[in-house]
Amino acid sequence: MKRTVDIFAVFKKNIPLLIGICLCVYFSYHIIFGRCSYPQLTSLRPVAIAKIGELDSLKEKTALLEGKVTLMRPATLSTDLLEEQIRYILGYNKSDEIVILSR
Repeated sequence: MKRTVDIFAVFKKNIPLLIGICLCVYFSYHIIFGRCSYPQLTSLRPVAIAKIGELDSLKEKTALLEGKVTLMRPATLSTDLLEEQIRYILGYNKSDEIVILSR
């Protein structure tokens, strides 16, 4: 009977150590094999670089469109851009012009 009491006393003493070991094992497993593990993170790096390039090209397109919008405002109306838009949207052309449509 004395021996079982000693085992429980040792077990009670080492509970924080056992909990710490279990937590270390749990987190180590998920660092290596989990959904958000380090190998998953390293495999996402090329995708992130590609998305950054795509974002840069979209920012350039946005800047060009904002420039066109600025030129179409009544205060800063560009006659060349206005004529270009009229020809494109309404399909106007001069008699000596050849129109090539692209889709």
